[in-house]
Amino acid sequence: MTDILTQLQDALDILLQQFYAGLRYTNDRHPSVYIPGQPHDANREASAKEAENGPGANATSQQSPPATTANNAQAAGGISGETSAPRSPSPDPDFAATQHEIASDIVLNMARIQALIERLPGIGLSEKDQLERMKELDQLLREEDESLLEAKKEKERLRQLLDERILRVRRP
Repeated sequence: MTDILTQLQDALDILLQQFYAGLRYTNDRHPSVYIPGQPHDANREASAKEAENGPGANATSQQSPPATTANNAQAAGGISGETSAPRSPSPDPDFAATQHEIASDIVLNMARIQALIERLPGIGLSEKDQLERMKELDQLLREEDESLLEAKKEKERLRQLLDERILRVRRP
């Protein structure tokens, strides 16, 4: 198990990825609206019309691309006469439901982040209380350091005693 700060950082990284994915999904899959005078995706419009009219109703437009395709290719920096794939996927029929799911995931992750923040030590304590706690912990650390030094001295004393005894046993 990792510490709370690492978990919090991981949760924030996931949240940022969720934000990016949500924005990207909304940008790529939103229902398109024609804006007069603006370049648009003719292939997307053709597939939308086909979906509205049925698969066989738009057979003539499938055989020859619309006249605006060349203009779109030029506007996108392509070569005139080139047919290119749509710039983005077709709109999602469940766009609102998927957006709601993405938003729910973000809210759940925010709740997880909030729970992690609440578990951080010192939350809910005043600065004075935290400073007192730090002084107590510092005093405990000093006491433990002293006992460690004493234990090291005792270890060294016992090692020397053992060396002396071993040397006496060897000598007849």
